[in-house]
Amino acid sequence: MSTTLQDLVNRAVFYSTEMQTHFGALIADAEWEVDFTSDPHLTFTSAEGTVLRGRPHLLGSESNGQSTWLWGWENINEFPEPVVGLAHDVRKFGAAEDVTELITEELPLDEELSLRLTLAAKEVTGKWAHYPAAAGAGTTVWLLVDAPELTLPEPQVKTTVRALMQGLTQTTVTDHRGALEAYVAKRGIPTAELPEDGLRLLFADGSADLSFDEERRISNCEMGAPLEGEPAKQYAQATGSSTPAAETVDTPAAETSAQPATTTPRPVSERAATDTGAGASTSSEPTATPSPAEPTTETPRSTTPTPSPAEAGTGDERDSAPVRPTPETGSEQTPVSEPQPADSAADEAQDNDRQPEAPETKLEEPKKKKGLFSKLFGR
Repeated sequence: MSTTLQDLVNRAVFYSTEMQTHFGALIADAEWEVDFTSDPHLTFTSAEGTVLRGRPHLLGSESNGQSTWLWGWENINEFPEPVVGLAHDVRKFGAAEDVTELITEELPLDEELSLRLTLAAKEVTGKWAHYPAAAGAGTTVWLLVDAPELTLPEPQVKTTVRALMQGLTQTTVTDHRGALEAYVAKRGIPTAELPEDGLRLLFADGSADLSFDEERRISNCEMGAPLEGEPAKQYAQATGSSTPAAETVDTPAAETSAQPATTTPRPVSERAATDTGAGASTSSEPTATPSPAEPTTETPRSTTPTPSPAEAGTGDERDSAPVRPTPETGSEQTPVSEPQPADSAADEAQDNDRQPEAPETKLEEPKKKKGLFSKLFGR
């Protein structure tokens, strides 16, 4: 059975959502500049200096004027191989797996197409951060980005639940259970089976119990912190050590929430492209660099408000969050008593994901920040 675009989207959506939140926290309030020469680089700078310098890979571009998506491997601008090599890898995968959307050079644009093609490319290449750069005249260039800083910290229960709930609002996810299983495999999150085909996710700082309906959609998510009782025993058995659970139980909740996340990642299973070709250079002459507009000042595309996940209680208290379909996409999100905009979840993620040694970043005005994170999530 051949792979479909939807299969790739399902497998990528949750990991991508967590990565984009992490990426956004690193580059908040920063200006950017891209160079598409034989040594391509994407640089984000603030008043304090360079915030992040990474390697961009041109996936494709969307034109609002023509209402089309054009794959980077078509390369009408004759960019060097290091710029478009990864796009060629996506095309090769599409040809091998008969994924029509990955091998058709130009596609009619819809609201979700660019994001869905980017999610598919992430699953194919194992490059998990993307940046949509406004290039003027209604054109947006979609880039995958490599940088050492784009390594996720150890999984935490609140960060993961937030990624799950927010991911379901980004695009259509047809198999929540399959998407979750792909995500926990990539993140190395231990799990335990629950009655009625439920699934428990286990973390050093807590646990999350998920249940599913007959169509494999997430119907309820119950989060508990700190880690104790049966989940603590299951975590110790799964990891081969009781130390993390014991330390979490003995640590007051206030202190636990204040501790920074470790920067040592768990092993992540990534699918590599069959033939990268991205390191080769076909030209030593610099190619004209586009002059994209500043993303934080661009009017963002409208985003359906995303409620923040419920905060974990202490002791035996657990937050239960039923999930219901949204009328706009048929996807599902967790309702809470006081819904917040999508950028509120991103704001909270900035505090959780920021590295302790990173310089303090100037807070953005709410409207400006919403534009940045709306762009990062592709909506």
